[in-house]
Order: sequence, then structure tokens, then C-alpha cells
Amino acid sequence: MSENVLAIIPARAGSKGLPGKCVAPLLGRPLIEFTIRHALAARRISAVCVTTDSAEAADVARRFGVFVVDRPAALATDTAPVDAAMRHALEAYERDHPSFRADVIVLLYANVPIRAADIIDRAVEHLIRTGADSVRTVAPVGKTHPDWLHRLDGDRMTPFRPNLIHRRQDLEPLFFHDAAVVAVTRAALFTTPGGPDDHHAFFGRDRRAVIQAPEACVDIDSALDLRIAEALLAASNDFAGSPSHTMRIGRHEIGAPGRVFIIAEAGVNHDGDCGKARRLVEAAREAGADAVKFQAFSADRLAAPDAEACAYQQSHAGAISQQEMLRNLELSEGVFDELRRVAEESGLEFLATPFGVAEVEMLARLGAPAIKLASSDIVNVPLLRAAIRTGLPLILSTGAAELYEVDAAIARLSRAHAVMRFALLHCVSRYPTEIGGANLRAISTLVSRYGRPTGFSDHTSDVATGALAVAAGAVILEKHLTLDRDAAGPDHFFSLTPRDFAQYVAQARQAAAALGDGCIGCTEGQREVRRLARGSLIARTDIRRGEVLTEDMLDVQRPGDGIEAGQWDAVMGRVTARELSAGTRLNWDDIGGR
Repeated sequence: MSENVLAIIPARAGSKGLPGKCVAPLLGRPLIEFTIRHALAARRISAVCVTTDSAEAADVARRFGVFVVDRPAALATDTAPVDAAMRHALEAYERDHPSFRADVIVLLYANVPIRAADIIDRAVEHLIRTGADSVRTVAPVGKTHPDWLHRLDGDRMTPFRPNLIHRRQDLEPLFFHDAAVVAVTRAALFTTPGGPDDHHAFFGRDRRAVIQAPEACVDIDSALDLRIAEALLAASNDFAGSPSHTMRIGRHEIGAPGRVFIIAEAGVNHDGDCGKARRLVEAAREAGADAVKFQAFSADRLAAPDAEACAYQQSHAGAISQQEMLRNLELSEGVFDELRRVAEESGLEFLATPFGVAEVEMLARLGAPAIKLASSDIVNVPLLRAAIRTGLPLILSTGAAELYEVDAAIARLSRAHAVMRFALLHCVSRYPTEIGGANLRAISTLVSRYGRPTGFSDHTSDVATGALAVAAGAVILEKHLTLDRDAAGPDHFFSLTPRDFAQYVAQARQAAAALGDGCIGCTEGQREVRRLARGSLIARTDIRRGEVLTEDMLDVQRPGDGIEAGQWDAVMGRVTARELSAGTRLNWDDIGGR
């Protein structure tokens, strides 16, 4: 499927129920940020734009690299139809992006901070699969069911729909649009309304639904709704797709369900050769990595002349001192800029681990999308401060660190208001790391303790450990890549060759896909079996019109495209609306009230 899908997020500055709603603070972040993150994390969304008359909302959108449409005052009133704002935004986006033409438009309200992780993709895929004009997410009506509503004349109550229903199970299944997702075709969006008050014409004629649980979506209309959302997000350790557990690095949403961000650690395996460094970038691309990472340092600033090389470095690099070894592996800022360009042209994120403040500042100048700090620097206060000052996302490795040292680093991030833009990597600072020493359960320990995207800096020589780490909860993998494992140098011997790295990537992505999002429900792939294997209510005998239904009159028989068997109790005691012959599959039109 190659449809272009544009997500449009409308955000009005004015709101009568909750002034400034679209940027109201929720867990320290503006409300609209949650929806922006949902849109960016969705697989089926090709592009995102925000249409707004709020300068604050526009600033948030631009911070995420999202295109902003200035919403005219006439389309920003509380009576302006949302479809008109959608058409205006679509036309503005396509004028600015002439090579893009949307086939599907997804409306995502800015005041919905909680959505099921896969609901946007499910709605888009349902629209495309069915060929419908529109798909909306819906949830079952609860205690506000029409059968339990009343009109008031003064204080005198009269039933809205007279009935004798007193049990929730007996209520006819009804559904309401929960505001999570609206997906429409381009043709439907430009449907001519039937009149000036026809604001639903853009749903088209064929209107479909995707059902989800009421708690899967929170729509903010009042201060109470805001507090409910705050409580739900704060209480959840693993809210699927919650922005609290994701962050963005370049074009990638880190922590999104079904995905793993894979970093090819070229490190110093270029041996100081710029041409070899470029070939490592190309090898990372061909192997399917998301990013390629090098190491940036000044040997003389990083290590004293008498700093002894580690045993593995002496054995494989022939070095006695760290300074001697590192001096041959330095790259200049000009070379890093060239590698950044090559990486970006290859579709890779360019990363480097800085080992000094000057290198942090260099990476910020070069436009690196994130800063990755080595395990050795989790206690390096000046380097942490410099990395925080960049405002970039941070990745911290934890090799050889005590838990209290990790706590101290996170506390420093928290005090600097950077706690929502970091990820952690479990790491074992042993080269190579034996499989039995990988301690992959530490990944879940870090996730539960800090609630942030967590990964594995993998120093094993094994191809399967990436998939195992993903199964243990890793959403980031960092693995050394070399062109030749037999080359002289400190890291070649435990790195993966391009061929092995490609296997590593494939297995890790397969594991991420297999894990899914953990949500329980009937997926699209199960719907046919569900329909054909479940039973519907049928008439066991001939039933006259107006008869009261009893258990001896009905039976259950496949397929399940009539009144489902789960509604057995709900139909008992109701009268038939027409004559039914034996074997007739019942629909709700066949059933009257009690």
C-alpha cells in the first residue's frame, strides 16, 4: 500500500470550556505535544501538519519539525466547521509541498493526550482495506445510554425512550465517536454538503468504524478531563504509545511499539582512514541500520601520557598507552562534517560519542540529532552539563556504573528540565561480553526505575543478542560494525562484519514486530475467523410477529454476522418486530422492545 496519508491536527487558541486548552500543561508538557507525538509515531502517516491560530501551539509544532498552517480567523471560531479547516490546511500543505498529494486525510484533535498505540494505523488501514469513505474510532455507550436518559419538565422526569430495562447487559449496543481518530478519503473531504447545516458531508456515504474500549482514549473538554488524563498517565508504568516513554531522534520515534532503533557503532574501526569511515557508513546503510555512530575526541585532552591501555587494547591494537593508541584514531571536524553528509544522503542518522566539551559543541554545530555519552562519562559532570546545554536528545550508556551513579546522572537531568529527552542503554563494559554476562534483565530494571526508552549497547560478538535484548524490552540497539574482524585495532575483533550485522538487524526487527504492542483485542487479521467461527442468534422454530422471545425459541449458529451470541440475555423478553421462519439469522431490526 503506497497511499499518501496526511495527518491534520487542528488547534484553536480559543476554548470556552478550558481557555488555552491546546497548550494547557499536562505532566509538564503542552497538551498538543501528545497528539503530535502520536502522529509522528504512526507507521501509516506520511506527513503531519498543524493548523492553528495559536502562536504557542505553532511553536510546539515547529519544535518537532511539523509544518504549521496559519488558520484564518474565520476558520478558528467555535462555530467554524472542522472540515473547512481541514480543506484549508490540506491545500496549504500541498501548495508548500508540490510533489505531495494526499490520498487519505487523518483528523487528530489536539486535545486527545491518550490514544491506543496502534489506533491511527488501524483506522487508516481499515479505510484502505474496505474502500470506505471514512472511518471513525468509536467506543461503547455506557451509563449515558439513550434507554436510561430522561427529559425534565421542571423536576418531573420522563424517559427519553420508554422501556423497562434495568440491567446494563440488556441495553442495545450503541457507540459514540470517541475523538481519537477520523480518517477520510480525499474525495470524501471535498464532498458537496447537502445544505448549509450539513457539516457531516465529509464523512461520505460509506461510513465505517473501528471499535475500541472507552478507556483507550481521553478527550479533554474540561479541567476535570485534564486531571483524569494526568492521573492515568502518571499511574501507568507502560502506557502503550504514551509520549512519556518515547522521544524523537531525527526522523525516528524512539520507543514506538513494534520498532527498534539500531545504531551501527563504527566507533574507531575506521583506523583513522576517512575513506574507510565512508565505507562503514555505506555498510551500515546496506545492513539496514537506522544510524551510524563514530567517536569524537582529542587524544591529548582525553588521556594523560601515562594512562595505560586496557589489556584487550594492548592485545589487539598493540598499544601500551591510551594516548598513543587514540592519537592514530582521531578525525577532524571537517571529516566528521563529510561523514554527516554521507550518512544523511544514505538515509541514516549521523551520531558520534563526544569525549570532551569541545566535541559536544562541535557535534551541535554540525547538526547532530542527538548526543550519545559513553558509559565512562555518566559521572563526568562538565560533559553532562555541556550535553544538556545543547538541548538535544541524550543517550546515556550505563556500563560499569553503580545504580546510585545512574540515579545521580538522572537527577542532574531532572534539575536541568531534560528528563523528558533522554534514553538509557544497558551496557556491560567488557570486550567482548560473554553471552552469560549480558544480563539482559537489567533492561527491564532500568525501564521500571526511570520510565524512559531503554536499549542495549551490545559488546557481545553474537548475532542473536539484539533480538534477545528486544524481547527483554530494548527499543535501541548499539552494535559495533567493522569491515574486517582480523584488522589491527582495539575494537575490530569483537565487532560484526557487514554480513553478520545485516543478520543482527533482521533478527532484531523481526523480534520487535513479533512483540507487537501488548494490547488485547481482535486485530484485522483475525476478523474473518471471528466472523465465521462465532455464532449468531437464529430462530429455532417459526416465530410469529409480536411474540415474546424465550430461550426455547432461539439457538446459536455460525456465521457471526447477525446478533452475536453474547447478546443472548439482551434479547430475551423482547418481542419480535416481524415474522421469523425457523433458521432465520436475527438482526436488531427483527427485535422490538419489551
